[in-house]
Amino acid sequence: MCPACGAHRPPGLPQPLAQALPLSRALTPRERVVLEFLGLGYDNRSIAREMQVSERTVKRFVTAILAKLGLRSRLQAGLLALMAASSPVDGAFWPEGLMDGVRAEDDDVQAHETGGDHDLRRPRRPAASG
Repeated sequence: MCPACGAHRPPGLPQPLAQALPLSRALTPRERVVLEFLGLGYDNRSIAREMQVSERTVKRFVTAILAKLGLRSRLQAGLLALMAASSPVDGAFWPEGLMDGVRAEDDDVQAHETGGDHDLRRPRRPAASG
C-alpha cells in the first residue's frame, strides 16, 4: 500500500530501482565492473585491489554510478547489479550482456597503463562448494 495515498501497489521493484535499471545502460564499462562488484558485496578496498586502482578511484566510480542511476546508496546499487545479473533475458539492460565483450580500449585506462593483460572485466566469483 502506498504510504502517501493509500492506494494498493502491486508487488515489484521499488521505484528507485525500477527507474535506475534502464539508466544502467549509460554506465561506462569500468562503472559496470564496479557495479557488479557492489552486487557481490565487495567494499571499496576490495574493489580497488581487484581492479588494481586506488580506493579513491573506486569512490569516484561509486559516486558516479549513484549519480547516473539516481540511487542513494551502494546497497541500492548492489541490488540493482544483482537484478541485472539475474535478468531472464541475457543483456536485457546492458546491451553486451553483463560485461561481455568489454575491451580495455573502450575504457579511459589502456591495457598497457594497467600493467598488461589483467582481466578487469569480471569480478572473481567464489567457487561453488560441493
